[in-house]
Parts: sequence; structure tokens; C-alpha cells
Amino acid sequence: MYQFLKAYGLFLILSGLTPLLLWMTGAISGEGFKDAALITTLWLIPLWWNPTRIRSLSAFIGIGIACLALPGLAYFLVYRQELTQSLMMILFESNQTESQEYLKNYFVWWFAAVFLVYLLVPYQLWRTLQPAQLSRSKALSYSMIAILLALTSPVNHALHGHWHLASKSIDRHFGATAPFQLILGYFNYQKQLAEVEGILLSMRKIPPLKNLTEQAKPEQTTLVLVIGESTSRLHMSLYGYPRNTNPELSKIKDELVLFDNVYSPRPNTIESLQQVLTFADQLHPNDYKNKPSLIAMMKQAGYFTIWITNQQSLTGRNTMLTTFAKQADRQYFLNNERQQNAFSFDEKVLTPFAKSLGDPHQKKLIVVHLLGTHMKYDYRYPKAFATFKSGQGLPNHALDDTQVDQIDSYDNAVRYNDWILSQLISTLKAKRQHSLLVYFSDHGEDVYDSAPYTFQGRNEATPTLPMYSIPFMVWHSNDWFNRSTTFAGIQTHRQYDNADFIYTFAEMVGLSFDGFKADESLVNTAFLQDNILVGDPFIGKLKPLPGTQQFNANKLALWNPGYLAEH
Repeated sequence: MYQFLKAYGLFLILSGLTPLLLWMTGAISGEGFKDAALITTLWLIPLWWNPTRIRSLSAFIGIGIACLALPGLAYFLVYRQELTQSLMMILFESNQTESQEYLKNYFVWWFAAVFLVYLLVPYQLWRTLQPAQLSRSKALSYSMIAILLALTSPVNHALHGHWHLASKSIDRHFGATAPFQLILGYFNYQKQLAEVEGILLSMRKIPPLKNLTEQAKPEQTTLVLVIGESTSRLHMSLYGYPRNTNPELSKIKDELVLFDNVYSPRPNTIESLQQVLTFADQLHPNDYKNKPSLIAMMKQAGYFTIWITNQQSLTGRNTMLTTFAKQADRQYFLNNERQQNAFSFDEKVLTPFAKSLGDPHQKKLIVVHLLGTHMKYDYRYPKAFATFKSGQGLPNHALDDTQVDQIDSYDNAVRYNDWILSQLISTLKAKRQHSLLVYFSDHGEDVYDSAPYTFQGRNEATPTLPMYSIPFMVWHSNDWFNRSTTFAGIQTHRQYDNADFIYTFAEMVGLSFDGFKADESLVNTAFLQDNILVGDPFIGKLKPLPGTQQFNANKLALWNPGYLAEH
């Protein structure tokens, strides 16, 4: 058995070193190394059945693992991050010159020394291997145990007929371990890219807006749309939260137009932005399929479009986000993590944002998609922003220590988000361009905010006000073309469903077209306040969000005939 333990150590060094280093440096959780330790037992199965050939089989398997593990180790040495399918999209879509620049800029001499040590230790273990003996019955028993350890979760899903969950489980557990990391990553990259290309092809067939016109502006015009993540305005001091979570934005509060009664249409990123960035809404959820997106509208108006994102870019869940990004003329994908519970601070967006502001196009739209305050909250801010501790300043709701820690982490993430926004605004302001910046979050988050103060997160089936209450603010340069008309004396307390954002943004930037709805534009004098309808529009009836006003019951009755009888 000693020979097999040495072979296991050999394989574990080759497949588990990178996830171990990622764990030790705090880039990801220890789950990746745990998976590597379990999955590595599978490589012992051929050895158990052929113990006399342990040296030759170990050499064959070890060389294969090493060849496919080296790219992941190299990427860790450069970026201290995990090699993922999102990164593969960037690498495979880079041209030869960009690839050469990558190698020239980042490959240093000591990488070779690390690779040598990485290979030398397993080689020394291999040299000590000796032929072994093992009965067929023990080989069978050990093999069954190894399979049980490595494949319990996907096999359990498959036995219950949940093949999609089985596939996701394999991706989750095998995706961090060489050689499966590279193989599964490439397979998933191709799969998700095909889905993205299919959706893009469909979107390209959508006819443009009819009679699109734009009001005259100065030659150099820059529009910035900043999309937050999971940030509730109920945790922002700009909106009255008792903790000082907005020290930087508060300094320029007089320069901001703060709308304080805006709600997301749905409590999840994809479903929300599928409406916010298109003409779809809760009553017409499929309109994203037959009408242009916001990016397509702006390109039709002659804007050069840039998409900068710190969201995961090519995962099964984020296909639609990647599709929106790929519609833009230029993209910056900055988050290549496989897991959401990994450090990818939003300050990553600042450099490409500053670079994009210097782009020479006379009209440009820059979309910045932040990771914001997404769970797990303590991954969303550097230690320097760990301001709130021990629940100081929180209302007394008999919260336990774990709940208090969660709120502290969330508020620290909000405070870091405040700094990011202030940096974006100050960088834009310094360019002295004719410019406008809009910020909102995709949805909110309930962090023990609603009685009985036991829930954290989002659940569309049991909606609460914090899940949908989002910040919505505007900054514009002093010379913005319609500041004295559209923004002068504007009412900021009207109830608004952000699913109608495309109309509001069009009016802010001076676009008009056939089918424009003035009553859906938050900055139009003809605006009619919205009923905030929540629920999945594809599978069930909608209902008003508790805690919001209801304005037009007849409109609700058109969608849900039982509404008037129930209320």
C-alpha cells in the first residue's frame, strides 16, 4: 500500500498544487483543493488493477496531468487567479500579436525555476516507486471507494434523472482540478460561446428603431452607464441609512440627481437586465427578442460602444450578460474567476475606464458593470474598507453574531462601492468632456432588513422591499445639453420600475424614435408613476411589491383578472 500512497502523492502534487496555492493566498476557498484531493484517487484505479506496472502507468498519467496543469500554474503565478473558461474566451479571441505581448510582458525567468521544482518533486517520488501486489477483490473495493468519493454528487443527481444538475456538479467539482480544468474549461467555453453567438445572430436580425433622431450636442460627447450588483439603497447613507456607507459620494451630493423611489423589475441579475437593457418589461417579457437592446439603439445613433465588466463573463448563468457585452464595439472582461466566492475587486475597472475616456471617437457610450455587493460580501472589498464591525450603529432586532457579521460585511461592501463610484465620477469629471453618467443597481438585497429579520438574500417567491429597492443617480457635466430643461426642477420621488430604463436613458441623451413612450420616461413631464409588479412573468401571475403604491388597478386587472377580486 505504501507504493500506492507515494503514487497518490505524486498525482496530488501535480493536480492539487495550484488550487492549494489559490486557497493559501485567499483567491478562492479551500473547496478546490478538497476536490483535487478526492478526484486524484481516481488516478489510482489503473494502478490498483495493474500493480506490477505501477511505474509505467504513473509516468504516463503523471505526464498527462503535468502538461495540462502547467497553464493553470502559470496563470496563478501571473495573476494569482484561477484559470477558467472566461479566461479562455479572452485568450482564444486574442490575435497573435496580443498573445506575443502577453508572453513578453508577463513571463519572467523565475517561472522556469518554479516549473522545474513543480516537476522535480513528483519525479523524485516516481523514481522510488516499486512494483506492488494487490488482489482483485481489494482492487475492486478500492476502486468503488474512489468512485464514491469523487462522483457521489453527480451520480446521485443522475440516478434521480437530474442530468443538468449532474453536469453542473461535474463542472463544479472537477473544474478546478488538472487535467479536467483545461478540458472542461475548453468544452464549456465552446458551448457557452455557441449559445452567445446564437443569441447575437438572432439579435442582429431585429430591425432597427424607426425614425431614430438625436438632439444636437457638442462634438465630444461621453455617456457612462454604471450597473451595480445587489446593492440596496436602503443600506446607503445617501438615502438615509444611519451608517455612513457613502462618505465619498456625500461630498459631491449637490452634483448628483438622486432618485429615491426606483425598483428593479426582478431580483436576479440576468432576469432584471434582460428587461432593463431592452424594451421588455414584466407585462411584455419577450420583447427583448424582437426589439433592439440599449446597446443596439446607441450604435444605431452613431455611438462607439465599450463594455467593461467585472462580472464573470462566460458561465452558463451569465450567457445573456456576455451577449450584451459582445454587442458592444469593444469589451473588457476583467473577472476570470470560476467561482463567485473569489476576490475580484471592482477597482479593476478603473484603468480600462480611464483608457476608454481617452478614446478618440466623438460620441461614445461606456458601460461599466460592477461586481458591487454580490454575495459573499466579504469577498467584495479590500481589508482597508472593513470599517463596520461588531454591529455598531445597527437597529436592535435581536440579531445573532452571524447575522451581525453579514450586515457588517455588506455595509463594508457598500462603502467600497461608494469609493468606486466616486473614482469613476472624478475620472470622468477630470476629462472635462460633455458627459453624463447614470448609476443604478441591477437589484437589491435583503440583509436581515425585513421582519422577522431572519432572511438574507433574494427570493422572488416571497418578495420584500429591500430585494427590489435600488439606487438610481445621475451626474452630468455643467454644459450638458439639456440640463436646464430635462433636469431642471425634476421630481425625484416618483415611483419607477427600472424595466423602463431604455425610455428614460433615451430622453436623457436626446434620442427619439417611433414608439417612444413619454409616460415611461422618469425625466419626462408626462411620466406616469409605475405599479411595481413582481414575480416570474413566464410562469405565473404578477403581484404588487409589498410596501409600494398602487396607481392603476385596471392595468393590473388586464394581466391578472383575479387581482381586483382579491383586493
